[in-house]
Amino acid sequence: MILSYPHHGDRVVAYLLPVWTRFPAADRAGVAAAVLAVALVTLIVGTRVRRGRVRSRPSERPRVRTAEPVDTSWFTAHALEGFPEEAIRATLKAPAAPSRERLYAAWVLATHTQGTDAVWLERHLALPAEAAHLIVAAAESRRGGSSPLDDKTPE
Repeated sequence: MILSYPHHGDRVVAYLLPVWTRFPAADRAGVAAAVLAVALVTLIVGTRVRRGRVRSRPSERPRVRTAEPVDTSWFTAHALEGFPEEAIRATLKAPAAPSRERLYAAWVLATHTQGTDAVWLERHLALPAEAAHLIVAAAESRRGGSSPLDDKTPE
């Protein structure tokens, strides 16, 4: 390593560390190549170790959801019966209103899944609060307070 020493009159003088000057001039290129090779190997090993640690942390790994089978009864011709379209459209006067498909998806989820409330619909489907509450209230009245799983009677 060369360090410059600017306070030597009007000239800049280079100062070599004593370790470097202990090697003969003919061997300095080989020593420099060896030091560079060790630094490169250290960098590669350190990068691989760090990448391995990052991958092994289960809490930071993105979770991959597998496709689950969906009951085809969710998508019948009668799936949208009871959907409060007029009431919802009356509340959505903003130009950035959610699409009809997003509202229909919220309706299907609210009518067929347990635990889907207005807050969940707001958060996951980016629905306005009033529209989400209307959809959940209409879905509950359609179900009549009973679960869709309760409607299936064992044979």
